Amino acid sequence: MTEMTSTLRRALISAEFARRDTDENFGPASELDGSDLAWRRDSLRSTYLDYRDTRVMGVGADWRQALQDAADTGRLDLTEHGGDLEVARDNLLHGAIWEFQPTDHGVAILDTSAA
Repeated sequence: MTEMTSTLRRALISAEFARRDTDENFGPASELDGSDLAWRRDSLRSTYLDYRDTRVMGVGADWRQALQDAADTGRLDLTEHGGDLEVARDNLLHGAIWEFQPTDHGVAILDTSAA
């Protein structure tokens, strides 16, 4: 089996978070009428884009890959942490702005200040 690319993983994780948030705000789609479904669909789309483009800082099969992805995409400067992934993780966890979240598709690093 081919390893999942970070682009695909980011899309799947962003969709997972967007569906969760949209379900919390609107309830199940099966219980909505036409106009509410349209609002729900618009919300789902914008929430997905927000996660994909802004809130998801890095993704990976584990926290190390997620941090490396954040560095590779320019969302994290590893030199600020001596180039060490473990130091970066500890610093980010103590800063309480980024959150490491396990998902069905791997680990996501979320920017909680962008919420």
